[in-house]
Amino acid sequence: MQFNRYLTYRKSSSVIHYWPWVLKIGLAAGAFYYVASKLWAEQVYLNKVAALFATSEFAALCLIITTLMSLNWLLESKKWQLLAKQVQPISIGQAFKAILTGVLFDTIMPFGVGAVSSKVLSLTQGNRSLVVGPVIMAQGVQSLWTVLFGLVGLVQLAKMTTIGAIYGKQTNLLVLLVLFAALILIAIKFWPQKAKNYVDAIKKVSNIIWLKIIGLSFLRYIIFLVQLMLLALYLAPQIPWVVLLGCITWMFFAKTIVPKPGHLGALGIRGASVIFFLSLAGYPSAGIVLATLILWVINLAIPSLAGLFFIKNLSLNPEVSND
Repeated sequence: MQFNRYLTYRKSSSVIHYWPWVLKIGLAAGAFYYVASKLWAEQVYLNKVAALFATSEFAALCLIITTLMSLNWLLESKKWQLLAKQVQPISIGQAFKAILTGVLFDTIMPFGVGAVSSKVLSLTQGNRSLVVGPVIMAQGVQSLWTVLFGLVGLVQLAKMTTIGAIYGKQTNLLVLLVLFAALILIAIKFWPQKAKNYVDAIKKVSNIIWLKIIGLSFLRYIIFLVQLMLLALYLAPQIPWVVLLGCITWMFFAKTIVPKPGHLGALGIRGASVIFFLSLAGYPSAGIVLATLILWVINLAIPSLAGLFFIKNLSLNPEVSND
């Protein structure tokens, strides 16, 4: 990935004073359109959600889920703050604004480009290219937890369906092969072609910071898991919690390894993976699909719209070094 093209522009351009704002407004308009159109397309489900708010229990549950959402993005902000100080010390508030802008950009940009770009462009001094490698590495660490916990879903799938019978004693080998393939896909997805400078930048980050990144990434995964488990237990009480655990870890796994055009594509992958898992296990999927939509609205749609207010904070200043 050539992220530097997002970081610089030619000083000789006749529109030097205008195109950054044109770009920002265009990205904001595009992201808002995609989020709004998806919400409109799902209005039937959203009407069901509105009806659920008639019960105080569901309203309280959504309040808990929203609180966990805030904690989740604060943890991601802390990760960015730790990495950004290699170039420029930033406050947790500045980091949080960059994260919300990244959620917005990822709505229309594929493969996590939006999250990387928003973080890098939020810096206003120093050599910003030095944080590209560490940011990509941090995203890979987050995905690694998803893959590792995804083994729970794969094992559940093998136990509850005919997949285990088909492969018999070779089930463990199948799981290992899938895990290996997933790791390769993640490496391809997150690792740039010209990696030397990025690797050097990664090595400059201390082991203590990487341990903190690993721990914060683990906590973020647990938050995702708890959020969806709470919603699933409420909306699909007839499904055993063990089955729900397998389904959710499987869904997160599928969402990570399947290429998708931003967050909107991820929503479709979530629904399809849930239906696949539960249909094989012999359980209805409507409640869990609704839970994934609610979680998408809380975790991604709302932060995306909030990110609209912080696009103006991104710096396209050519005086910021990228060499």
